[in-house]
Amino acid sequence: MKLDVREFFQLPLEEKRQLAQVTGDVQGYGQLFVVSKDQKLDWADVLYLNTQPAPERCLRFWPTQPLTFRQACRRTVP
Repeated sequence: MKLDVREFFQLPLEEKRQLAQVTGDVQGYGQLFVVSKDQKLDWADVLYLNTQPAPERCLRFWPTQPLTFRQACRRTVP
């Protein structure tokens, strides 16, 4: 699973953007950052997927690349 996630984040930006978060939803690929007067900008790319309960899974955001990503998710999440 870790290898699949690492490979996903190494994909070209255009491929990751196909799974972009939509307004009002946290699922999908996007950026997370915290800004405050007392801290430097802390930025991270994220891929947020609901896995449980099963009816809340939105497979539209589950990557098809790398090819083994979905298989790994299904093995990890019952």
